[in-house]
Amino acid sequence: MTEDLLLDKLKSEGYSKDQIYEIEEGLKAGLDVSRYADKELFATQMRQIRFGLREGLNVSLYAKREFDWFQMEEIRLGLKDGLKVSLYANPSISFEKMRQIRRGLKDGIDLTSHLHLSHGILRELRKAIGSKVNLVPYIQEGYGTEQLEQIRLALENGVKIRPYLVPQLLGVSIREIRLGLEKGLDTGIYAKPDYSWQQMREIRLGLEGRLDVTKYNHPFYSWEQMHEIRLGLKNGLHVDSYASFMRTAGEMQQIRLEMQKQVKKLGIEDVMKELEETAYVDHPVITISPDEMEAYAELAREDKNLRREDVMAVLKRCGVSHGILEESIPLLLSGKAQRRVLIARGQKPESGKDGWYEYFFRRLPDRVPKILEDGSVDYKNTEWFEMVRKDQTVAVYHEAENGIDGYTVTGRTLHAQKGREKNMLVGRGFYLLPDQKTYLSLMDGRIEQTKDGLEITSMLILDEVTPNTGNVDFDGGVYVKGNVSRGAAIKATRDILVDGFVESAVIQCGGNLIIRKGANCSGGGYLHVGKSLTGNFLESVKARIKEDVQVNYCLNCDLYVEGNVTVSGSNGTLAGGLVHSVRGIRAYNMGNRVGLKTLVKLGINDSIRQQKEHIEEEIKEINEQKNILGNGYMEFQRKYPPEIRNSMEMYLKIEQAIYTKEKQLEKAYLQKLQLDGMIQDTADVMAYVRGTLFEGVMVEINGVRWKARDVMNVTLKRSGNKVSVFSN
Repeated sequence: MTEDLLLDKLKSEGYSKDQIYEIEEGLKAGLDVSRYADKELFATQMRQIRFGLREGLNVSLYAKREFDWFQMEEIRLGLKDGLKVSLYANPSISFEKMRQIRRGLKDGIDLTSHLHLSHGILRELRKAIGSKVNLVPYIQEGYGTEQLEQIRLALENGVKIRPYLVPQLLGVSIREIRLGLEKGLDTGIYAKPDYSWQQMREIRLGLEGRLDVTKYNHPFYSWEQMHEIRLGLKNGLHVDSYASFMRTAGEMQQIRLEMQKQVKKLGIEDVMKELEETAYVDHPVITISPDEMEAYAELAREDKNLRREDVMAVLKRCGVSHGILEESIPLLLSGKAQRRVLIARGQKPESGKDGWYEYFFRRLPDRVPKILEDGSVDYKNTEWFEMVRKDQTVAVYHEAENGIDGYTVTGRTLHAQKGREKNMLVGRGFYLLPDQKTYLSLMDGRIEQTKDGLEITSMLILDEVTPNTGNVDFDGGVYVKGNVSRGAAIKATRDILVDGFVESAVIQCGGNLIIRKGANCSGGGYLHVGKSLTGNFLESVKARIKEDVQVNYCLNCDLYVEGNVTVSGSNGTLAGGLVHSVRGIRAYNMGNRVGLKTLVKLGINDSIRQQKEHIEEEIKEINEQKNILGNGYMEFQRKYPPEIRNSMEMYLKIEQAIYTKEKQLEKAYLQKLQLDGMIQDTADVMAYVRGTLFEGVMVEINGVRWKARDVMNVTLKRSGNKVSVFSN
């Protein structure tokens, strides 16, 4: 039977349009469509079988009516990864549980003995086992998925959360307790069932900001009221004027904003409007400024009989009681002050000093190496880090100080703002003493100041690394005082610093790699750097770098750099091999006089293009699946009234599946947007050469190639479908 006749036959037998499409696609691919040409199968089920056939899998393990399409997908993905799918290929196991079992098996974790648990708890158990923390006791005590997630995160971060746990706490409440414990706060203040999670959050944020939370840590305050009091404290206001259970959050906000306006008005120097208060016609006329910060006196006519007590009586009668300037009174008593005389001046409030941290280690200025006279960089004598000892005091917090109140000439007190407190330090590798001010190191290690706090990480210090000393695999940073020899290997989760040379070794690090004297890997090896690579020189190095590269020369290397490449100094040369930089290249010379073959690539690479193509294909696939599900959904609605279809398991599964596909689509579109942004960011990528660009260099910018000729001091970038050369 020909393909057309078969399709016509299927149509006449009542196959849906979507089912026929799946069979047609299978025929086009030369697949055995008899494995799924079953009218009782949904098109989405057919699709999973078709994908399995296309991938050469044993679809007989799931090509059965009793499996829904999500279950089929989990079995198919397991087969694709070579997993023992027989452990979960059972129609009675939901696809959500199948997914957790599959992901566990992929990580070497067998969850099949826990199938009585919900899929959410299975997920948390899987993650806990992977992180080597024991979540089983909490599961046995009956904690739910959201609670277990927060307990797991606390255990992973070494936080002792057990004393604060009670079953009635929601997961979001446990999260607030966890976050407080991680930052060393006095969490007992709010870790109580009486508080909602939003109230807990406001108290936690107040503690982080070193505010006086006793002003609002009462369950009778709603979280919105707490929020207004916290903001007032943060701005140094006297919140007692509005912190009352009887005021709504809206009323509190109005008072708070008005108080903030008044604070700002005190800075106005100009007298906007004069308010005259006349005591006696024959005595001084007193004028008080609208902000009551100045009072002026002026005689209506010359009066030499004026006495001091007369002036003071007039001032008192007009309400001027503070800030009287004694030096101005003799001028009035002379009887000649027929002009305005400043007779009293108020005192503006003086804000308190802000809180500040005192650090007990040298904070290195961003590890910036010294630039030498020839423009090259001195990597040998740069201090890259500082070490601290366990229990060493690394920082002490000094609290904000109270301000000095001011006053107006009428005696009204102007409350001073207290200095702003700084947030608690965040980071890792340190602990906070009960005084909530003193920070101590948890370990011997390297200390580094971050944007919001400190980071102390373990640092392994070695004299040298050779095949004889053995390979290094360390959770932290590694400091090698000497060389890393040929055939050696170092793997670290943080930075690696090598004082000497690297020779044909394998180095992998999650952070930065600094090689003071340089690397020559002509005998093999490679570098995989999670952040930036810095060193004196690179020769015959094969490397993949996540961020930037900065060296003094680069010869015959094979580099893929997701950031910028900078080759410094008047002798700084990039020559030979392949250097691909996503963000751009700056070098003094590129190539050399003998025409050494050099390929320089800039902009996005094939991997990024493939990622974009893959995500676009995924979006297309999700849309197709969503359309098929939508058609099935409409079919149910046409065939059955609401009271019947709403109790049908398959109808409800389709409804849930459509929702799931919409979420997948949102995620895929976000990934595509990020890739599009990356591609757009590299549209204007450039190569900048200060010295000579030699013949023999091939430059490729976003897929367009240009064969160099000898030119000096130029910038290269893509213009349309060609590489343009501009003089600097």
